[in-house]
Amino acid sequence: MKILSYLLMGAVLFSATSCLNQEAGEYIPGVLGPTINVQDGKILITVELENIELQGGVTLPLRNMDNSTVTISPALSGDLLSSGTMIQVAFDVKDVENDNFRVVPNETLPDGRAFPFLIDGTLPALAVNVPQAKDMTFYASEKLFGFFLPISLPADFNIGVHYKIKINGKSYGIVSLIHPNSQGEGAGVVVLLTLDDIRGNSDFKRLIKLSKRNKSKIY
Repeated sequence: MKILSYLLMGAVLFSATSCLNQEAGEYIPGVLGPTINVQDGKILITVELENIELQGGVTLPLRNMDNSTVTISPALSGDLLSSGTMIQVAFDVKDVENDNFRVVPNETLPDGRAFPFLIDGTLPALAVNVPQAKDMTFYASEKLFGFFLPISLPADFNIGVHYKIKINGKSYGIVSLIHPNSQGEGAGVVVLLTLDDIRGNSDFKRLIKLSKRNKSKIY
């Protein structure tokens, strides 16, 4: 009976923590996602760029973050390659839990404009640009992690899109579409995770631990 009880408890824990039910956000032209998953203790942030084709893929490390990477590859649709490009960031929260990420500068968008969803327009984080990864800029601190992904939009496109990343009904960050600047440049998508919300959620922490025991499984 005791073994059966343990098995039932394990089944309840698995069912309670293995599914991340993410709410759909607003549509961003040419972009699918982001979607949030967990694998091997890392948070996976996946974005697909529609109708941008790649012949091959690459995985790159993120500077000053020993366990975090960004992968760019052709998007997959079933067993066949689709006509899109997949960008997947594997982020390990432990990478920002050191002194390097506690005292950080105030950063703006890559083109110098203010972040539209912040009171003073600046983001307290270390900014790391990775030209080989579609010229993405990553922002990291003890409190947050995310990136700016450049995309192409018409010069006269001036619509802003901002919405919260909600998983299982709780907020874990924000997504924002940045329209082009006055020179028709600088458009992109900002994805930011608020790490205190992740650390403070017992279900998310259990899921990260579970994923370390089942390293090949994506939750």
